[in-house]
Amino acid sequence: MDAYRGMWKAYVEAIRIPDPNYPDLARYSQGDALDVWVKGLTSVKDQGLVGQGDVTLSPAVKSANPNTTPPTVEIRDCVDSSKTHLKKQDGSPYQDTPGGKRSTTATVARISEGVWKVTKIAIYGVGTC
Repeated sequence: MDAYRGMWKAYVEAIRIPDPNYPDLARYSQGDALDVWVKGLTSVKDQGLVGQGDVTLSPAVKSANPNTTPPTVEIRDCVDSSKTHLKKQDGSPYQDTPGGKRSTTATVARISEGVWKVTKIAIYGVGTC
């Protein structure tokens, strides 16, 4: 859970800049999950946008797979993004799509002894939970 929560905290911090190379993103995620954040943040940055607000998490372990290589944990969440929004960095008008509750699934893998990272994440549309 620490890796999952840390990844979201890093994303919220990264989108406020926005910085697709924000160091804590790679601290808590890698592979497909890191690609999701980098692509999204690159798009936000290229559009001249910046994020504000914070998400509310309520993760739960869906399943644990201790005997796989690497060991993994599947997490299910209902991420509430209703207190977040995008705005133009230059202050000009921008109409953001409202946030809300989004069904989210993630795979967290033990990369090495004591190091867990989110390797996959799927975030579904508003109203899916």
